[in-house]
Amino acid sequence: MRPLSSTDCISPAIVRTKLILFSPFRMGRTWKLCATSYLCRMGTMVYPFPLILLAFIPLARSSCSSIAVAALLAGVLFATALYFYLFHLCSRLQFAFFDILVNRGEFVAPAWRKYGPPSRRWTAVKILLGIVVTFASAAPVAAYIHHVIPLFQSMQAMGPGQQPSPQIFAAFFAGYGIILLVFGSFFLVSSLLADFILPSLALENTSMAESFRRMFALIRQEPGEFALYTVLKVGLAIAAVVGATIVWEIAFFLCTLLIGVVVFLIGFLLHLIGVPKLILMVLGIALAIGWYIFSLFYAMLLALGPMYTFLDAYALYFLGGRYPLLGNLLEPTAPDTASTPFVPFLPTTPSPGEL
Repeated sequence: MRPLSSTDCISPAIVRTKLILFSPFRMGRTWKLCATSYLCRMGTMVYPFPLILLAFIPLARSSCSSIAVAALLAGVLFATALYFYLFHLCSRLQFAFFDILVNRGEFVAPAWRKYGPPSRRWTAVKILLGIVVTFASAAPVAAYIHHVIPLFQSMQAMGPGQQPSPQIFAAFFAGYGIILLVFGSFFLVSSLLADFILPSLALENTSMAESFRRMFALIRQEPGEFALYTVLKVGLAIAAVVGATIVWEIAFFLCTLLIGVVVFLIGFLLHLIGVPKLILMVLGIALAIGWYIFSLFYAMLLALGPMYTFLDAYALYFLGGRYPLLGNLLEPTAPDTASTPFVPFLPTTPSPGEL
């Protein structure tokens, strides 16, 4: 498979998405794969926010009993352990979905069973990275909270009709922007690591050091193309999210309008035959809640799943031409170069010291 530029990867990624999700189109199968793709996002970045509650331990020690402090500590540790376990499941699911994308599979369970050891190592690295980022951002967040609390306390002393201080709004939007920047940057870095680290782990079960070496080798070899890929990845993700959300909202509105008319007519007929209004009201509320839950967890995944699948396929085609083993799986008709090591755009074999 020849190396593709960042823009050239868009078209084959769209074709791959159609093949995986809609060839053939079966509602249950398509929804399952869309839900799998969606859950994989939860395994991209780990930010162990339960650990932030440890900052309240000194306050609890000064105002609560030792039993309450021990209960708080146990609760934080349990929540953190549960959070890490669920994150590991979603992280391992990334390997399974990678296998489905590469091999055009239809079943999650067989792919899930193939990637136990590499998924555990990959999860451990991401958890370690998440803990480092969490504690690195703890001091700025604490300083921001220490600055904001007096501003909000000053609102309690305001008289009737008195306008809040502009500093309050500035502090609020500044904090929102900082949090968005930190989480957005961390998610982008974690997503790029998944794009370029996970394939080597899945296909060759390489060590973490070797996987990172390959990624950095690609960046050194093609810094401009890597930067363009990153920018396009962000742009495509934003455009895809906006597009998928608009499609879902339009479909949700039209379907809700149609279902609402049908339900209203049925309810009116039931009212004419003497069904009490209370029963009709309870049935209407139950149907409304059920429809909302269905549209949120079923229809929304059908809208977001193709978007996430496309982004994963886009990353595969960008890397495929630079990773012969992956390229041969994406395009089986290409010449067999599976034994060629990962060397971006270099026709020569690297020296033993570089392996």
